[in-house]
Amino acid sequence: MSTIQISNLHYQYPTSDFQLAIDQLSIADSLVAIVGQNGAGKSTLFKLLTGLVQPQKGAVKINQRNLATLTPEERLRTIGIVFQDPSSQLFNPTVEKEVAWSLSQLESDAELVQATVKKALASVGLTKLKDQNPFDLSLPEKKLLTIATVLAINPQIYLFDEPMMSLDWPSQRLVTDLMQYLAQTGHQVIAITHDMDWAAATFSKMVALAAGNVVFEGTPTNFFSCPEPVKKAGLLPPRIMTIAQEVFNDHHVYLTPQDYAEKYPAHQ
Repeated sequence: MSTIQISNLHYQYPTSDFQLAIDQLSIADSLVAIVGQNGAGKSTLFKLLTGLVQPQKGAVKINQRNLATLTPEERLRTIGIVFQDPSSQLFNPTVEKEVAWSLSQLESDAELVQATVKKALASVGLTKLKDQNPFDLSLPEKKLLTIATVLAINPQIYLFDEPMMSLDWPSQRLVTDLMQYLAQTGHQVIAITHDMDWAAATFSKMVALAAGNVVFEGTPTNFFSCPEPVKKAGLLPPRIMTIAQEVFNDHHVYLTPQDYAEKYPAHQ
């Protein structure tokens, strides 16, 4: 399992007063949710983790290696990102070539590339669309395609920026299952999300940001049991907790409806 260590990290955009400042943060869990309001610094953190922008101070280390020292090939094999807007990642004439492009930068065996692309497309249910132009796909299909491009590389760490956005329920279930499979097979999955129901049900660790600072890191249970960091991050608890509080005056932490049903089977 990979470990990301962030120390004394500072980054400020040239045309903005916003500053991301993280003194110490270690991410070693297999399923991690990064949460917070818009403008909290979540996407900036992802850009720093992928090297799209460079910190003005401090360092990001992955498995004890400074991110800045990785070669382009090492970076591709170490960390991959799926952006919130899939169109920003698409530029090839067909779905199949889109998935093959990054992999072909690392692998010269054409048969291996073809087999890997086929498997990646099957994983996201896009096999029948392999000859389509990516920009002719629906928004959910584009999102799944960008996920396939990262699956083909199979990096140690997967970054997903708002992966549930624009997906229908079957696609959301597919992506969630895929993330859990990746975690079970030794990868690290880190996702930015505003969906607290999904975050509470899916992830083992949560990192909450507010105004460029980390205001919480720990388990979903601990996060939602502490009103102060939830309020600082500008978030709400899972809906089942709100319902339990408002309807039954029950202030326990429930991450999923199943949690509540197991405690109060008579209310089912």
